[in-house]
Amino acid sequence: MAGPNTAREALLAELLGDAGVLLDRMEALKVELPEVADDIERKVKSAGESSAALVRTAGEQAASQVGDTLEAVQSAAREAKAAASMVAGSARRFALLALLTGVAGGGVAGAIAALALSGALFR
Repeated sequence: MAGPNTAREALLAELLGDAGVLLDRMEALKVELPEVADDIERKVKSAGESSAALVRTAGEQAASQVGDTLEAVQSAAREAKAAASMVAGSARRFALLALLTGVAGGGVAGAIAALALSGALFR
């Protein structure tokens, strides 16, 4: 085939060559795009699975910490209840002791008063 005779023919030949290159690139993209899309899908899926695993692990750790904290609070409540029971028992014993001391003191005071009164009356 002979070379172009005019500038127009040269431009048309160049345009046809460029169009051929574009068509070849489009054919290559038809093959490459599905592969790229598959690669992107794999990467997104992998990132999602990693994120889900991290969230699951964080949730399990939080649940464990909440459980530990709950156990500590329940233990402290049991200890506080036991201490309150001991204080209440001690208060009852102290009140009984105070009552007995008061009765004994009243008895002694009454006896002293009776002796003093009897001594004053019978002399």
